[in-house]
Amino acid sequence: TGLKQLSEEGSTQVFFPTRNADIIVGAVGQLQFEVVAYRLKDEYKVEAVYESVNVYTARWVECDDPKKLQEFKDKAIDGLAVDGGGHLTYLAPTRVNLSLMEERWPDVKFRATREH
Repeated sequence: TGLKQLSEEGSTQVFFPTRNADIIVGAVGQLQFEVVAYRLKDEYKVEAVYESVNVYTARWVECDDPKKLQEFKDKAIDGLAVDGGGHLTYLAPTRVNLSLMEERWPDVKFRATREH
């Protein structure tokens, strides 16, 4: 898709929430969203409608224990998404929320970056 190709350029990240069919584009600043919308229209002939979402930060999720990971996924489903590369991601609405999740789930690693 056009969004996926644009995200591969590195200026944005694309997330697909596990709870619904929305697509979340992560970028720094309003201008970046306007650039994405313009390029989608100009290069891909797609009219994009976008609105802000309540996301403070994204964290890539890892856990060595499959059972603990499944428990986490079941409890945190509203905040989970899959990134453009198919990796599980937690979209924290606030810094406090992220801290609480890290505290409640010590077996789960919340990575600020992900290696390709």
